[in-house]
Amino acid sequence: MRRLGSLSLRQRLILGVAVLGAGALLVALLAIVIAQTSAADEQPLAFSHKTHAQNGIQCQFCHTGVAKGPVAGIPSVEKCMGCHTYIATDSPEIQKLQGYWERQEPIPWKRVNVQPSYVYFNHSSHIAAGVSCGSCHGAVAEMDVVEPVVNMNMGFCLDCHAEQENKDALWDCTVCHR
Repeated sequence: MRRLGSLSLRQRLILGVAVLGAGALLVALLAIVIAQTSAADEQPLAFSHKTHAQNGIQCQFCHTGVAKGPVAGIPSVEKCMGCHTYIATDSPEIQKLQGYWERQEPIPWKRVNVQPSYVYFNHSSHIAAGVSCGSCHGAVAEMDVVEPVVNMNMGFCLDCHAEQENKDALWDCTVCHR
């Protein structure tokens, strides 16, 4: 094996750039893996969408912004306590919820699906177009623990946009990047 000192300056530069490139690639891959890791096991309360759906609660009851604007929204502690003042009050998780209520503290939920800051996404336009929540979020009504089910990257969005009747308008970059 050749010693580093016997390499020409050009060869050392090429080797240095290759090592830096490999390092940058590893950092980027690690960032992608971390970004796609579910936050479900880090949630402050063990919340079951499945239990709520089985009791007839629709997504829009808690996620009130989904049809009105860009953000679906997370229900306030007050919204949760509207039911849980009376329902399942002896459950340890509901007792944790009651603690947030008593302290007048919002629940520090962790996002499960995150879009990059350079992406503009509007839930209401998708709901108005008839796109179901499950198209992006999966069968949440069957999940005890919500986890990402698709990689919500540009390719995923473009594939869906390509299937729509107004696909030509949806392929304009400014639809998602503002």
